[in-house]
Amino acid sequence: MRKWIAEGRLNSQSLVQVFGDIEWKQLSTFPEFAEALAGKPTTLSAPPPVEFPTNVQEHDYALDIGGCINRGWELVKGNFWPSVGITVLIMVIITAINQIFGLFTRPAIDAMVSEHTVTTSGIIIIVLVTIVSGPIYTVFIAGLFKYYLKLIRGESAGIADAFSGFGPSTGQLILLSLVMNILTLIGYVCCLIPGIYLAVAWIFSIPLVIDRQMGFWEAMELSRKMVNKHWFLVFAFLLVYGLLSVSGIIACCIGIFVTLPIGIAALMYAYETIFSPPQGG
Repeated sequence: MRKWIAEGRLNSQSLVQVFGDIEWKQLSTFPEFAEALAGKPTTLSAPPPVEFPTNVQEHDYALDIGGCINRGWELVKGNFWPSVGITVLIMVIITAINQIFGLFTRPAIDAMVSEHTVTTSGIIIIVLVTIVSGPIYTVFIAGLFKYYLKLIRGESAGIADAFSGFGPSTGQLILLSLVMNILTLIGYVCCLIPGIYLAVAWIFSIPLVIDRQMGFWEAMELSRKMVNKHWFLVFAFLLVYGLLSVSGIIACCIGIFVTLPIGIAALMYAYETIFSPPQGG
């Protein structure tokens, strides 16, 4: 924290929380930081960019599933209303967009369910709408990932960060979604197992693009190579992630407003664990 004060990332008005406490206080109320704060400006400078290690593929990692979930809970608990509110807002927008696209796919789906009629045109419509809508969802989810990453790193995070997918990375996110969805769909059609493998292997492609400003294929390859080191462990993490979301739905659907933010935060903690620089390296 003293290092951050010296860098201008914290000042006397910054809100901090003592471990185990629920109250947030200004840093100036803690006498142990009085000397570090002396003579420092009251405005904050932009935090330095997080450098991406060039040797990330050379190091191994230990993914603690329970630890990621617990840390996700602590992060959401410490930023409860902002994190829940912003997550719900993004989900409501995605749901509204999904309803609009549903106007095109609903007739074909209804025919399949009620009349047991599968037509080539119906399949084509469903596939095309899925491919077209995917990039929109990806851009919104990318912004949500960025918001939680900034919270995790102790940076100032707000609603604007949740829409940061609409920016320099938009083009790469769109390409990422198109390529990932098409290749994963082919994997599911050819055989279920390749589709599952690809979906897990590319799970961190979106945060790599929005966080590290990587190209879509570079992000997909790096995600695949790192996940492959412990593919079954990451798969187990995603199963727990899914069960956490389902438990929120079971709890009268209201619980998902809490479990979803916890799950996203846990996923970003896993991302930090897997792609962070090796300690001392």
